[in-house]
Amino acid sequence: MIKDLLAENEGKTLEFKENLRPMQNITRAAVAFANTAGGTIVIGVRDRTKEVVGLNDPLSEEERITSAFADTIRPILVPDNRSSPGVTGS
Repeated sequence: MIKDLLAENEGKTLEFKENLRPMQNITRAAVAFANTAGGTIVIGVRDRTKEVVGLNDPLSEEERITSAFADTIRPILVPDNRSSPGVTGS
């Protein structure tokens, strides 16, 4: 799935983020997708080059995302977190 997403360009339903900083950018993108047709946020990928940089601690990062969504988004938006271990390249 991730390789298919890397072949696409960012648009109305796809957003690449290198990391979770600032978390506000992630929550804004999630709310925008939730208010339209839905979408996918791929974290750990540089948006301009699509270089896969990954995350240092994916499980911890998933918890941060879930907590940030629960703390800031109403009605509550539950993310569908998925990891792709071992994915490399651009």
